[in-house]
Amino acid sequence: MLSMLVLPGLGLFIGTVAVTIGGGATAGVPLLLLLGHSGAQSIATVKFALLGSFVTGALAHRAVGTGTRTGAAKPVRLPWVTWPLAVVGSVSGSLLVVGVADRVLKVVVALSMIVILWITHRTDFSQRPRNANARLPPTPVGVAVIFGLCVYSGFFGAGFGTFLILALMRCYGLTFRESAGAMTRINLLAVGASVLTFVSSGAVDFRLGVPLFIGCAAGGLLGAWVARVADPKRMKTAFLVFTLLLGIKLLWEASVCP
Repeated sequence: MLSMLVLPGLGLFIGTVAVTIGGGATAGVPLLLLLGHSGAQSIATVKFALLGSFVTGALAHRAVGTGTRTGAAKPVRLPWVTWPLAVVGSVSGSLLVVGVADRVLKVVVALSMIVILWITHRTDFSQRPRNANARLPPTPVGVAVIFGLCVYSGFFGAGFGTFLILALMRCYGLTFRESAGAMTRINLLAVGASVLTFVSSGAVDFRLGVPLFIGCAAGGLLGAWVARVADPKRMKTAFLVFTLLLGIKLLWEASVCP
């Protein structure tokens, strides 16, 4: 059993990743799977812990503000319907997890991580200000994309934050820093809704979840600071390496274990 010092430390790492490039579930769920926990329990427990990072991260982003550089377009407000749809999508996805076989979940997690690696590699996390004259997709397209991602978030969510950052940059023209702030707030709603479903079904292991939650809460504050000062390219490289190693290990265990 993990010590009470290791779990908050692990939560600190997961929480920091969650509010920077959005890979909290990608980092946390495979680790719990490799430690022998079931798929549904791993997803539910990590989602519960991530609430801590999204609460503190959202507060930290709000306190600092996203800001814009000289010559950049005015700040963008997401359509109001984005927020209730995030809740509906997340709950819908979380209802799918409980009925899926554990081995199937392991394979889905591992294969999802391969897709996440490719999309993360292809995503430009540059800090350049958006072009006010850039052509963006129609607003309903952006809303539909975010809703679909929230359904995925409720089901598993590995890479959800990364996908969401990419969607916000492509559909609404946000910079990386602005997208990280918006992603944290949407994640707070989406993950909070799915956690309520998981708790009601008894899928959350609070012996692991509470220490992880404490670490994630500290990680949310640290991650909000990292998102402001660190080089996004270096963060992306570290995330890619970590995800690749976990994905290989998890796929190997899913293929050889009965």
